[in-house]
Amino acid sequence: MSYPKKNNISREYTYTNLKGYNKRKLTRKAFQKNRMVKFRFYVLIFLILSFILSNSFFGTYDFLILNKARNTSISFPNDISFLKSSEKYLTNDYFLGNNLLGEVNFSNQIIKAPVLTDAMTKLTSRLKNLAAKNLQIEPGIFIYDFYTGRYVTINADKEFPTASMIKIPILFQLFRRIDEGLVNLNDKMSLTDYYITEGSGLLQYKPIGTHLQVLNLAQKMIQESDNTATNMLLSIIGGVNSFNRAVKFWGFSSTHMSSWLPDLEGTNVATPRDFGKLLYNIDNPDFLSLQSRAKIIEIMSNVKNRFLIQAGLPDNAQFIHKTGDIGRMLGDAGIIILPDGRKYIMVVMAKRPWNSYAAKQFIIDASKITYNSYVTNDL
Repeated sequence: MSYPKKNNISREYTYTNLKGYNKRKLTRKAFQKNRMVKFRFYVLIFLILSFILSNSFFGTYDFLILNKARNTSISFPNDISFLKSSEKYLTNDYFLGNNLLGEVNFSNQIIKAPVLTDAMTKLTSRLKNLAAKNLQIEPGIFIYDFYTGRYVTINADKEFPTASMIKIPILFQLFRRIDEGLVNLNDKMSLTDYYITEGSGLLQYKPIGTHLQVLNLAQKMIQESDNTATNMLLSIIGGVNSFNRAVKFWGFSSTHMSSWLPDLEGTNVATPRDFGKLLYNIDNPDFLSLQSRAKIIEIMSNVKNRFLIQAGLPDNAQFIHKTGDIGRMLGDAGIIILPDGRKYIMVVMAKRPWNSYAAKQFIIDASKITYNSYVTNDL
């Protein structure tokens, strides 16, 4: 029996439809699978972006927005002295247009630290009693005996405004550059408006264009505490940032300049121990040459202000030093040599009510007490 051809055509048509259906089914599955892969990819991207943005938000914008209500009672100091002193902890170096936080050289310090042995307990007690009688004064004291290593430390690691005492490390850095052949004492500088400043010293009244030798500027800076001379020498050693870089290379973490002189706000800071450590290195041949050390001693031996530590010393005691005086701080740092050859470092920095005379009397009395303790060997 034979079937009509139309049945063969029907079966062939049915088979063709089935193949098309299966193909469409496979295409739909592939499309759905592809769509699922894309969906998972987009979900992954969404999760990653959500994580990044949430961290950014909760790390930044919540501080600005969400915490604002909680912090409305907090007031941020906006006076210039606070801002300049805080710079020390945010940036203390400058290179190629960038503010940097300079690293302190603790591992291989170029200057030597005084070797401390025993505390001078009796002298310490006397000085603390003196401070207890002058509660309006906040003193920082560092005393060191060159021969025994005995010492006094009262707030010796506390930072104080330096006033003109900052001129001591400026002087030392000047002579280090002289030792390196970068500056000569016979070099001359011309006085310009850029350097002229108010405060102590008569150089500010000299005619513009006056030429002065580096040696003469160094003498005026230390002996007359001339601020204009200081700014001229500060420029020779590279300015404030170069100075900060130098003292960190020496190994000081607290001594820091924020301002050219005059620093009436007290933003330039140091500790009594830092000044004592620096004075100790006058005898360090690895820090300064013999010629530079001799010249520094000569310059510091003729300071005209004799009304602080020196006022508490007898005439036969030798003294090299530098004072500092601004409204809220009075200080003096130097080396005292007794007639019998003994010598000690004495640094006194006193925070005070504005221009209070009590700080001056405190330093004089502290000097007398210390010298008399040496004379009687009752330390």
